[in-house]
Amino acid sequence: MQLINNCRWKQTILLIGIICMIYVREFHETHADTYTDGQIIVKHEELKVKKNGRYIQCDHPYKFQENVITNALSNIYFEEKGLLKKKGALRVFQDDEIRKLVPLIIQAFSVATPSQVIAISSYSERLLLTDQQNYCIAFILDHSLNIAFSRVHMLQTYNDTMSEKKQYTTKKENPAQIKRSRFWKLIPAAGQRLESNHENWLVIDLSDKIYQQPVIQRTGTIDEKIKVGTSELDTRLKKLEEKMGGTGETHAPNPSILIKENRQESKIKNKLMLLREMVDEGIISAEDYDYKKAKILREAMGNLGIKEQLQEIKDLKTEGLITETDYTEKKKELLDQF
Repeated sequence: MQLINNCRWKQTILLIGIICMIYVREFHETHADTYTDGQIIVKHEELKVKKNGRYIQCDHPYKFQENVITNALSNIYFEEKGLLKKKGALRVFQDDEIRKLVPLIIQAFSVATPSQVIAISSYSERLLLTDQQNYCIAFILDHSLNIAFSRVHMLQTYNDTMSEKKQYTTKKENPAQIKRSRFWKLIPAAGQRLESNHENWLVIDLSDKIYQQPVIQRTGTIDEKIKVGTSELDTRLKKLEEKMGGTGETHAPNPSILIKENRQESKIKNKLMLLREMVDEGIISAEDYDYKKAKILREAMGNLGIKEQLQEIKDLKTEGLITETDYTEKKKELLDQF
């Protein structure tokens, strides 16, 4: 009888162990997920977040409406610091990022626990050869979306990006523990405020009417516009160029003639100078300038030899018409063509 009881006891212990293993496995799969879309990574993190002097428990799980989270991401702005900063407020998340992020964020929040935050690593559209990374954590507290950044439009090379993807499962970065960046700061929009003593942490009141509105459909991304070759901006610029001296687009001349003309007077330089004047006069935005600059660097120099292109971008950098990053990445692209 004692032997039978011992066997039953062991079987009971074994059964309890199996049930616990199944529960732990299901808990891990449900609440410790990582969601990806290309280079977009959204995952749960067990991070301690201190707010108002105490560690918090989040209001999770939370069910987001698609239009609410889309509008929230679309209305997050920052401004650059430093001598070479771009003027005005800039959007943190681009449209192509947001389209990929929204379903992943909705899923992550729907199964998050009160002790978890949502870690978001994303990349904005490529203007030249580098990606610009955003990294933040997000959580719900007191019916508001809190989102704290440690990186905003941080330039990433291809190798940086691949290394980041390999390490994301083990790396734990806590943006809530920093207060500011040397290179940027967030700019609160409607229904937003900065967390006390933080330039990198927004508190967004999701009940504000701006986030409850239907999503406004925007035009395509910069890459899509360039690929298609059509843009409302192109039309506006062409009209402006015609009014300001007939410097609009023309049919491509013979390459040898173009190179000779380029040495005497750079049409590319003239166009970028005209665009820069338009920015200074408020006719177009800095975003418009970056779009057209990227298109020119990709397409307008196609009839030049590599040597001429290298000299051209060197001159543009010296004149301040392109950034050091633009120059470095375009130079690398051209050298790789040898």
